Amino acid sequence: MNRIVHRGAAAFSLLEVVLVLFVLAILAAALVPSARDILERSQREAELKSLAEIADTIVRSFDATDLTGLNVAALPGTVGAADSPTVFSVSTTAAYGTTEPGSWFAKVARLRGIAPVVGVAPTASLQPELAKLAFNGLGNPRLLFAGPAEAGRQRFLLVSLVGRAEQFVLPSYVTGAGWFDAIWNHDWEHRAAGLPATWLTGLTPAQAAAWTTGPGGLTQVHRLCVRRIVLPKFTITVNNNHPTEHAFVSFNNTAGAFTAAANSGASVTPEILGGRLVTINRGAIGPGVESLRFHLRENATVTVQ
Repeated sequence: MNRIVHRGAAAFSLLEVVLVLFVLAILAAALVPSARDILERSQREAELKSLAEIADTIVRSFDATDLTGLNVAALPGTVGAADSPTVFSVSTTAAYGTTEPGSWFAKVARLRGIAPVVGVAPTASLQPELAKLAFNGLGNPRLLFAGPAEAGRQRFLLVSLVGRAEQFVLPSYVTGAGWFDAIWNHDWEHRAAGLPATWLTGLTPAQAAAWTTGPGGLTQVHRLCVRRIVLPKFTITVNNNHPTEHAFVSFNNTAGAFTAAANSGASVTPEILGGRLVTINRGAIGPGVESLRFHLRENATVTVQ
C-alpha cells in the first residue's frame, strides 16, 4: 500500500514538473519579444542621448574662429583662403578609413579635449576615444550631413543607425535638397511610421520591407536616430555717412570681405553664418583701423560717421 502511494506521488510530481516546464516555455516565448523590445529601446535611448551631446558640441563649435580645426560649420565659401572646409559625410555605408584635419568627428574630438591623430583611422584599436565619436555602440558610423545652401539658415543632419547594417539599408547619399529633406522632414520617432516616399525608389522591396515590417504591426523606422541642427544666418547693415572713410567688414577669416564706401549710406552684407567673428575697420584706404569687433548672433547695424 505504501509503495503504491509513493509511486502515485512520484508520478504526480513528474506531471506537475512537466506542466510547470510547459507553462514556463509559453511564458518565455511570450517574454522574448518584450525583452528584445526593451533592449532595442534602451539602445535607441542611449544613442539619442549620445547624439544630443555631440550636437551640443557641434553647436558650441560655431563660435570658434579656427575654421580648419574646430568650427564644424566651415563650408566651402564660408572660410578664409588659409582655411580648409569641414569634411562631412558623403556616404551612407562607407566606414571612416582615415582621419583628416577637418573631419567633423576630429573637430568634435578637439573641442572635447581629445587629440585626434590625422591620417589614422578612428578605430577602437588605433584611436579608441575618436572611435566612440565616429561610431555608435553597434559599430555603425555616425553620419553628419551638411544641408544645401539656402537663405536664412544652414542645416545639418546627425544620423545614426541603431540596428544591424546588413538588415537595415540606407539609400545612397545624393547631393541636393531632395535627399536631405526626405530625412529632415520625416517622423523617425513614431513606432508606426513608414518610410519617406523617396526611399522607396532607392531601396529594393526586400530592403524596404525590413524597415516597414516589425512586431505587433509596428515598423522598424525608429531604428534610425536623427538629430537636426540649425545654424542661423545674419546680415550686417552698414550706415556709412562719413565723407572720406570707408568701412571694411571682415568675416569668415577674410579681411575686407565687404566694403561700405565712404558716404554711401546704408549697405547690407551678404548673409553670414551665426557665431562668426566680425571686425569693422575704417579708413580712407584699406585695411584701415579696427573700430569694432563682435561675434555675430543677430542681424546687426553699424554706423560710421
